[in-house]
Amino acid sequence: MTMDNFTQPFNPYLPQSVEEVPNKNSLSSYLPIRTKGNDFDVNAVIGLVLRGLLRKKVEGYSYEEFVSDCQEAFAEKLGEDEFWHVLKEMYFDNKDIFTVSPELLLFRAQKGEFSAGDSRVASMFTNLLQNTRVEEFDAKLNFIEREMLSTLRNKMKADSSLKASEEPYLPYLSEAFRDDLKFLARRPKYLLNEIEAFLSFYGFAYTAQLSLALTDWYSGQKPVAKPLYFIMDHERASNERTHIKNHGYKLFNESSTRLFPMLTMLELLQPRSGDKNVLKVPLWAISRDIQDSKYLHLKDKLENFARAFKSQRNLDTTLIESDSAIDWLDNVMKLAVAQFSVGERFNINKRYVVEVEKALASPFIQSRGRSGRVLVLNQDYLILLTNLVVGEKDKIRFYELIAAFEQRGVFVDKQTEQELIKFYERIGNVERMSDSGDAVYVRKTI
Repeated sequence: MTMDNFTQPFNPYLPQSVEEVPNKNSLSSYLPIRTKGNDFDVNAVIGLVLRGLLRKKVEGYSYEEFVSDCQEAFAEKLGEDEFWHVLKEMYFDNKDIFTVSPELLLFRAQKGEFSAGDSRVASMFTNLLQNTRVEEFDAKLNFIEREMLSTLRNKMKADSSLKASEEPYLPYLSEAFRDDLKFLARRPKYLLNEIEAFLSFYGFAYTAQLSLALTDWYSGQKPVAKPLYFIMDHERASNERTHIKNHGYKLFNESSTRLFPMLTMLELLQPRSGDKNVLKVPLWAISRDIQDSKYLHLKDKLENFARAFKSQRNLDTTLIESDSAIDWLDNVMKLAVAQFSVGERFNINKRYVVEVEKALASPFIQSRGRSGRVLVLNQDYLILLTNLVVGEKDKIRFYELIAAFEQRGVFVDKQTEQELIKFYERIGNVERMSDSGDAVYVRKTI
C-alpha cells in the first residue's frame, strides 16, 4: 500500500453516512486477540508457523500412515522385526519422533488439528516473518532418523497459503524476529527446545511495542522501539526505581487500552481493493500516504466519515475544523478512542485488556506486593535472548547486548544491568576486562 509499491495512493472506501457506519467494532488484523475465545494450542501454533516458514505442508497423510511407511522402509533395509519394535517404542509410541526435526511438527498443522484461535495467533508471527523462507532444516541426524525424515519429506506438498497479509506495523521488530528465527533454524535441535519460549517472548514484545506505537502515527514515520522496563524475576522492585514503577507494567497496562479502539478503527480505514495480494497497512503508513497524496477529496471523505461516526456512536467529542485531510484522520482516531470511554464499550475494552494480558503477557508479569505489578524476564528467557543477540558472533560487548535487547523491546535500568552482569558471571559466559560496561563481553551459552 505504500507509494513505492502500489500505483494507487491511499484512497479507502469510508462510510459517508450514519446508516453506512457499522454498529459493531470488528478486529481482524495486527493482533490475534478478540474479546473472547482466545484459548490456543501452542503446539498447533508452532506447527503453523513452521508450515509458513517452510512453505510446505503434510496433508491427507496421517501419523499412523507415516509410522507404517517408516516400518516398511526399515523392513526393506534392516529386515529384523525385533529391531522395528525397539524403534517404534523409542520414536513413535509417545511421538518422540517430533524431537528429531522441526519438519515433523507439520503434523500439528494439518486440517482438523488446529482451531481458528490457533490460526489467528500463528498469523501474528507469519506477518512478522514477512514471507521469510527456510528450505529445510539441516539437523545432524543419525542414519535411522535421516530415513524417517526422508520418508516424511516424500509426502510433503508445496504450500503458499500461510503468507503475510499485513505490512509490518513495527518493521524493526519484524527484522529482529526474522534474524532470530533464521539463527534458530540453523540450529534445529536448539529451535525445537526453544521455539515455544521464542514465540512467547516475541508475542509479548510485539503486543507491548504495538500498544506503545499506536498513538505515534501523525508524522508518518516508521516506529522505533519505545522504552518499556523489565527486571530479572529475582530482583526487588522498590518504588524508588522510577523506570520500573512508571515505565514498566503500569505503562503497558495503560497503553493496552488503546489496542482495541485504535485497531478496530484501523480496520475501517483499510483500502477495499478486493485484491488478496494487497497487504493491510499500519496507521503510520496511512498517515504518510495521505500526506503524499494529491487527492483533495480525501479530506472530504475523512470529514464525512468522522461526522457520521460521531453521530452514529452518539459522541460529544469536539472535532477540530480543518482543511487538512491528516487533521480529519486525527479527528477519526480521537473518536475511535472516545467511543470506549463510557457505557458498555468501556467494559468491553476492559475485558479486552484482560484477555491480552492473559493470552500473551502472563509469563512476563509478576505481582510484587506494595510495589504492584512489574514486568520480568526469568533466566530461561534471558539466556535465550542473549544467545539470539550474540548470534553468529563469538561474543559482543555488554553495551551492544543492551542496545540489541532494546531493539527487541526490552529496556533495563542501571540496577538491572548490574544484576545481568552478575548473572552472566554465575553461568560463566562473560569476560570482564575492567569494571566498566565497555570492557565486559558476553558469549553465547550454546
